[in-house]
Amino acid sequence: MFRASPFRLNMFELCPQQYKFTYIDHLDKEYKTPKPYLTMGAHVHNALHDFYQQLDVSDRTYENLEMILRRRWRENREGFANREDEAKWGVKALSMLRLFAHRMDTSVTPAMLEDYYDVEVSPQLKIIGRIDRADELEDGSLHVIDYKTGKFDPNDVNTLQLILYALIVSANQKKPVTKASYLYLPTWEWHTVEISQDEADEAVEIVKERVAEIEKEREFGPTPNKYCKNCDYLSICPAKQQIELMLQDEQA
Repeated sequence: MFRASPFRLNMFELCPQQYKFTYIDHLDKEYKTPKPYLTMGAHVHNALHDFYQQLDVSDRTYENLEMILRRRWRENREGFANREDEAKWGVKALSMLRLFAHRMDTSVTPAMLEDYYDVEVSPQLKIIGRIDRADELEDGSLHVIDYKTGKFDPNDVNTLQLILYALIVSANQKKPVTKASYLYLPTWEWHTVEISQDEADEAVEIVKERVAEIEKEREFGPTPNKYCKNCDYLSICPAKQQIELMLQDEQA
């Protein structure tokens, strides 16, 4: 059975070579290196998860949220260049959580908290995803919210991912999902889409088509793009020389 996640499908669309290294050759454990923004992002997500799972409503204060973050931070400090670099990322994390504690209605307890969930759409295909939270709306439907620790860039918005998350949550909670949002924590910007059954059905067909493309693919060639500078496989990429020249031109 093919387990299709929005992340996996997006990787293939972005660069089939990176997809091959990760999901066919399974080189991620050998080549993947810690990144400071990923470490920071994981800690922010974990802190928000613990904030809702472990604390009563009356204890949901910024001070307690900061305490949780600091505890989580001690569990993993990989990827930082030095203590100064670590402090810089720590300040960013605290700033996001401070804004969250002051702007979010923390008396609302999510109907669903961060974990991996899936939905089987055919005997050969499951759609999987890590859902940050889902809140129940006044009409009984659900609103899926995906936290983002990077800045909002309209060119990076993945509406298909939001629709697939809605599909997964609806199947697991047995309730309709009518809204799905990206919440950009650094700036408190929201990108929200309304979800209909037609859009969910169309998203499933798109996934099936992309999976079929992946299964038919034989070349898995590299596709140089703006994300190559952060790729763990750059040292073994067939397009390494071209990418290095591209990156030099960007810095010039």
